[in-house]
Amino acid sequence: MDLAPFIKLAEGIHPVVDYTQLQSCYPEIEDEVSNISSASDLLGWEKLREQYEIRDSQEVPCDTFVWGVGPSPDPRLTRVGGVPWLPKHQPWPDIDGVIPVFLCQFNFQDSKDLIGQRVAEKLPGDILLVFVADENSAMSCDLKEMRFVWVSADEKEVIDQSDVPAPTNPFEFVNAWGARYRTRDIPTKWDQAYEMHYETGRKSSLWQLPVLWGTKIGGVPYDSQDNHRVVPPQFLCQLVSVQASMNTIWPWIDRKDPIKAFSGEDGIYNPGNTLVIGDLGELSIFLDDENNVFIQSACG
Repeated sequence: MDLAPFIKLAEGIHPVVDYTQLQSCYPEIEDEVSNISSASDLLGWEKLREQYEIRDSQEVPCDTFVWGVGPSPDPRLTRVGGVPWLPKHQPWPDIDGVIPVFLCQFNFQDSKDLIGQRVAEKLPGDILLVFVADENSAMSCDLKEMRFVWVSADEKEVIDQSDVPAPTNPFEFVNAWGARYRTRDIPTKWDQAYEMHYETGRKSSLWQLPVLWGTKIGGVPYDSQDNHRVVPPQFLCQLVSVQASMNTIWPWIDRKDPIKAFSGEDGIYNPGNTLVIGDLGELSIFLDDENNVFIQSACG
């Protein structure tokens, strides 16, 4: 497998991003903040946070993910689409007679050291699988249209592609797997960020800097409709729409060639290169003290 030079293996379940190597790979990248899907997207956030001193003793650590596509180095990884880490002895979920689509899975094993957050407490399993009735289910916030399945990472016999049933309401989206980057959210700095945004007149959305807009475990959920100023109780993880960067090398961490078109067979808007929740929105997942999942979503 051809991986970007800033990706390291064998430091846990997930590959990890080496930030020093990442900087070396993109010495002239524009300082900008946007949806975090490609590893290069991280640089705009971190460089602008450093430049404008977005820091605080109350910052909240989190694991944010950037994406590779195609075969993953480990099927247990945090991922979008593809084949879930589902034991052969466990039936595919059913939603009132509808065969659902596998949307994503989160592996929490590398994030158990986020002390004081829900992920560090006892969980029903190592990996959470998320299934949806159709393309709009993630935005509906209707738990009746979703299924959540907890599984162990130690399963010995899991399904393969031949075991995946044809869904009732299929839709196309990217098949991607995640590399982890340990960073932090800083929800105490919203006021400072808004002031800087309007004072500087920058096109770059400085107001976004406190909370990372990317798929994450722990930290603070990014909400495109409302700003969280503290860690919401029982927040576990968040899936954010996936859209790779255009005209940069390593748009995916296992593909060096840039994506050079908006549309078409290999464009960034091609369904095989993206996952859209609403209008580039996000799905936040919470777990209460009785291990019941509840969700929130925003359309972007």
